[in-house]
Amino acid sequence: MLASLKNDSLQQEQLIDFGYYVHLIKKRWVSISLFTVLCTAIAVLIALSITPTYRATATLLIESSQQRAISIEEVVGIDTSAKEYYLTQFEILKSNQVAQRVIEKLKLEQVAEFNPKLIATEPSFIDNLKKELLSHPLIEAHFSQKTDDNINILAQQEAINRTALKIFKSRLTISPIRKTQLVHISFESQDPKLAAKIANAVGLAFIENNLESKLLATEQATGWINQRLNELKQNLNNSEQALLQFLQQQKLIDNSGISALTSSELSSLTNRIAEAADKRIEAQALYNALKGNNNGNLDSLGANSLISNHPQIRDIRLAESNAEKEVSELSKRYGPKHDKMIQAKAQLQSIHTRIKKLTSKLVSGIKEELISAREQERVLKNELLSKKGEFQALSVVKSEYDSLKREISSNAKLYDLFLIRQKETSATSGFSAANARFSDYALVPENPSKPNRKLIVILALFASASFAIILVICLDAFNNTITSARDFESKLGLLPTGTIPEIKDKQYKKTPIDANIFGNSKFTLFQESIDSIRTSLYLVLPKSERKLLAISSSVPGEGKTTTAISLANSFSQLEKVLIIDCDLRKPSVGDRFGLAKSHPGLSNILLMNTPLQECIATVNNSNLDVLSAGMLTPNPQELLSSAAFEKLINQLASKYDRIILDTPPILPVKDAFIVGKLTQGILLVVKVNSTSKSVYKHTMALFTKHQIMIDGVILNKVQPAKKGTHTYSEYSQYAHTNKG
Repeated sequence: MLASLKNDSLQQEQLIDFGYYVHLIKKRWVSISLFTVLCTAIAVLIALSITPTYRATATLLIESSQQRAISIEEVVGIDTSAKEYYLTQFEILKSNQVAQRVIEKLKLEQVAEFNPKLIATEPSFIDNLKKELLSHPLIEAHFSQKTDDNINILAQQEAINRTALKIFKSRLTISPIRKTQLVHISFESQDPKLAAKIANAVGLAFIENNLESKLLATEQATGWINQRLNELKQNLNNSEQALLQFLQQQKLIDNSGISALTSSELSSLTNRIAEAADKRIEAQALYNALKGNNNGNLDSLGANSLISNHPQIRDIRLAESNAEKEVSELSKRYGPKHDKMIQAKAQLQSIHTRIKKLTSKLVSGIKEELISAREQERVLKNELLSKKGEFQALSVVKSEYDSLKREISSNAKLYDLFLIRQKETSATSGFSAANARFSDYALVPENPSKPNRKLIVILALFASASFAIILVICLDAFNNTITSARDFESKLGLLPTGTIPEIKDKQYKKTPIDANIFGNSKFTLFQESIDSIRTSLYLVLPKSERKLLAISSSVPGEGKTTTAISLANSFSQLEKVLIIDCDLRKPSVGDRFGLAKSHPGLSNILLMNTPLQECIATVNNSNLDVLSAGMLTPNPQELLSSAAFEKLINQLASKYDRIILDTPPILPVKDAFIVGKLTQGILLVVKVNSTSKSVYKHTMALFTKHQIMIDGVILNKVQPAKKGTHTYSEYSQYAHTNKG
């Protein structure tokens, strides 16, 4: 049974019982409601005390491409096509310069909203008198000499300006509209008219600041252009004067004479040297070809066009061709030793000899031509070298002249360019295009933008309720004790055998509950709870199988004795019952039934063999007998584990239908387990809001260790259900009345 209970407990712990938390919230709904109402009331008071703030919004259109009437903007302007252009403009709208311009224009440092120092009481008579005295000319002259006071005044003014600027920027919001050139300028103020006025003023200040920046840049650029223009004019005059002096020194009108002389002489010498080089190269090639053909091969000589066109070469080639043709024809008809063949070959050989002689003569003639060509080329080059100094002098003159001309040309171009810019700037200096314009001006807001009192109250309501619920759940989660049957089921995964309600009557405020409670009609709910536990035990422990019922608790003070005497009374209504006080250390059963402390009991029987009839007391008009603990003994465990005790229990079991044994607590001592071995189980009593979950689990571990079964768990001092909740108390009272 214990193993099955543990398995069920493990399975239950893996699940979240949402119904338990709903029950927990219902149980604490009064506290949650009070906390929520209190927080909501505080939120209402705070919301009503907050000064309303109005928000005005103006819409500004920032131009992507501006009209550039002043050409100088190409030099001093910014690139409006860049992606960073709009981000730059948004940051300028948020800048201190624009904010300071608005503050100065509207004199916001004199407004209490931007100057907290103005929020003060009116000046007293002494302050006014002091002000009048200080304003007197003599005193004012005296104090004017004190520079420290002036410095303090300036420092205070600077602090006021900084405060106003900080407050101003904290209430200014710049919100660009995505994928457009529009931007919202929003400002919050306690004065709706002032909010609209400042929102529009920020846009105007941004436009004015941009125009002033452009005009200032234009003025600076214009001054620089004028200064540079004068410098360029002077440079142009100087370069022209230098050219004029150069022409006078060289006695030239312009560079035409230099160019003509230089080009004609250079051209003539260059052409002559080129012709001489061509002749030399041609003669050299022909000479090399003839010199390399000493064998007189006309085929190789014919490859050169210069040799092949020579008349003698053409004639000898023709003769050679005819001789070779004749030899070829005769070889077909005659043998090699025929006279005609010999004659033809001799003629061919003669022609070859003539070719060699002719080649030798040509080589000698061409060699002479080559020597002549080389000499002519050498003479021309020497002539060019002799003219080198003269040519260099002319080149220097020409280069210097060209340099002076280029200097004049570049100075003239720069001067013309700056002159055009200066003329354009002067002609359009009164025009400057704005980079932004208003799409919508800010209107005076009719309703405050904040505080949103309804939203504050609603959020406070939901937040406080949520916080209270979470707090209740957290407190329950951190609470390690058992508070109710449902809590016992949720934390431990077990259903208790029953619950005993807490008794809050004055009668039992300082004294323990005695046996008389079971006959008192005021405690009907308590009696019915005990009867319900009795019924559950009948189902679990049938009389035919188990007559013995041991009752204990984990620690002292959990109500095991109260439970024992109450169950004894309940069982006695149906059968003959005996209750035995087995707590030999701190017995209390006899006191609860009004027996004297000297009344003999269990220890007297076991130690002194006192007769049973002297020790057992019968409760008046009932089937209930009581066997108290008797006298105190130094060795209670030895008595409980003795054979005499077991024999006594067996003897009593034959006389009674039910025997209930009240045992000591489990954790301090192990007496209960000795009795539990005999009774085959123990009924455990747990006090709510006292016994912790860890204590219960430790107790369960001891039950497992000693192999003792738990007959059930009874929760003691459970808070009774309140009126209006689901309960059977009224029906129980009715049933108990009928039964009585």
